[in-house]
Amino acid sequence: MSAKSDALEAAVLALIEARTALDTSPRARSRVDRAFERLAALARPRIRHFTRLYGLSDVADDAEQVCWIALHRAAERYDPARARFTTYVNWQLRAELQTLRLRLIGDQRCAGRRQVQAMLSYEALAEDGIDEWLADPDAEAAVERGASDGLAALLADRLVADWASHRQATLSRSPRGAAAPDRVAARVRHERTLVRRQFTYTDSLVERLGEADRHIVRRAIADMARIAGTKPH
Repeated sequence: MSAKSDALEAAVLALIEARTALDTSPRARSRVDRAFERLAALARPRIRHFTRLYGLSDVADDAEQVCWIALHRAAERYDPARARFTTYVNWQLRAELQTLRLRLIGDQRCAGRRQVQAMLSYEALAEDGIDEWLADPDAEAAVERGASDGLAALLADRLVADWASHRQATLSRSPRGAAAPDRVAARVRHERTLVRRQFTYTDSLVERLGEADRHIVRRAIADMARIAGTKPH
C-alpha cells in the first residue's frame, strides 16, 4: 500500500480510538474533532479528485458537503478486519457524488436518449449488500500465501548464499582451487544457480536432474542443514 493509504488508515483508526474513549469532557470532544480534522485533511485530495472525475468542479462546495457526510459515515461504519479504509471510503465518496451528479445534471445527460439514470446512494448500495462486496473472502488466504512464499524465498536465498560462501571457501583451500580461483568462482556460481533453482522443488523434480547435478543438490541441502544447525537462533 502507498504512504497516503497508510496515513489515511492510521488517521481513521485514531478517530475510531478517540470516539471509543469519548466521554462528556470538552477535552475528549476536542480530541475527536482533531482526529476528524486530520482524517479530512488527508481525504481532501481524494475528494477533489473524485469531484473532478464526476464533472462537479462547478459545484465543488456542494460536492464537498456530500463528501464530508460520506467520510463521517465511512468512519462510523469502518471495520478494519474487512477492508482497507481507502477502499471503503472510496465506495461512499463515489456513491454520494454519483447521486449528486445525477440529481443536478442527470436530466441533461438523458436529453434525447431513451434511457433512465438510476440514482444510487450508499444507503441503497448497503441494502444490496455492499459490505459483502467490499470483503474479499479470498483476500486473507491470498495474503497469507504470498507472505509465506515471500518468507520461504528469502530463507532459501539466505541458506543458498551461506552455503555458497562456505563452498567457495572450502574449494579455495584445496591446492587445485588455490591455483585457479577464477575457475572455483565460476564453479560455485554454477552450483549456486543450480541449487537455488531446485531448492524448493520436490524430490521427484530433483530426480529429473542428471546424476552429477543430483549429487550437487543433495550434498548442498545436507550442507545447508549442517550450517544452519551451527548458527544461534
